[in-house]
Amino acid sequence: MSSIRFELAPGLVLDARRAAWLPESRTLAVADLHLGYAWAHRARGQLMPLAPGEDTLARLGELIGDYEPREVVLLGDIVHEAVAGSELASILRCLAGLAPGRIAAVAGNHDRALARRLEEAGVALDLHEALARPGFRFEHGDARDPAAAREVLAGLDGWLLIGHEHPVVSISDGVARRVRVPCFLVGRGLLVLPAFSPWAAGQDIRRGEFLSAYLDAAAPEKAVAILAGRLLAVPMRRLSS
Repeated sequence: MSSIRFELAPGLVLDARRAAWLPESRTLAVADLHLGYAWAHRARGQLMPLAPGEDTLARLGELIGDYEPREVVLLGDIVHEAVAGSELASILRCLAGLAPGRIAAVAGNHDRALARRLEEAGVALDLHEALARPGFRFEHGDARDPAAAREVLAGLDGWLLIGHEHPVVSISDGVARRVRVPCFLVGRGLLVLPAFSPWAAGQDIRRGEFLSAYLDAAAPEKAVAILAGRLLAVPMRRLSS
């Protein structure tokens, strides 16, 4: 399998642009935008460049234009840090303008104080702990209680989509070259999306050290790597190599 899109399961399509598409409900899901990454660091006195890499909203807008979704679900860590200022307010208004009235947001661990910043920016966007849709549940994924994670997964009628992990996988050509690329991570009834942000550091799944209790409850079965703009399935038996 090497393509731009891949149907992981009936009604669940992976897109190599770091998104998941639910065709029956026309829902587009992305995770970990970390908007305002550079601005947040500059607010702390760290002189991050502002132009390179800041294409997150443009890439999301391209996906929205291609799919024309009824709903866009943001799986948390919408902003890198909810710092006060006109820069973040402008970014939030631009985000809301990509799909007016069609954005549904799950709050992540980086989104503390985001509700206040949205209000200050005049952006009407409710933040949820989780969202349920027929056959799908959406969370950020920063659950730490294994028992609670197992309970959620046991009660699923379909798939749980999360972010938070920023999964990446290292792939070798078998000779000398090894590359580290973002990936989707698939478990029993669980799909972990790669971080949509170009700034987000990755959690290498080959190490087997996961941030979310959901990965302990639903053992990963495979990764779907994003390599040169295409999708490549990587079976779990090869992830320890």
